[in-house]
Amino acid sequence: MTAPPGPTPREKEVAAEIRRIVREQLHARTEFGDDEELASRLDSLELLSLVVAVEDRFRILLTDEDAAQARSLSDLARIVAARAPEQVAP
Repeated sequence: MTAPPGPTPREKEVAAEIRRIVREQLHARTEFGDDEELASRLDSLELLSLVVAVEDRFRILLTDEDAAQARSLSDLARIVAARAPEQVAP
């Protein structure tokens, strides 16, 4: 059995930007681990704020299904990287 592939360079780039959003807009004092559950660190209002900020930053729309699948920062980065244009100005 082979291990699942690691994150792509684009997914790493998106994850770094999501971390910046968490730091600057949600004022998180500690970093999120890639596989740490977002719901264990953020309350429902913070999660909603994160989703809105990510949608605004990457100019995408995340569905309820996306939210259910985005349990961790790496999940969210994978979904966003698949949808967002390569070059989105900050």
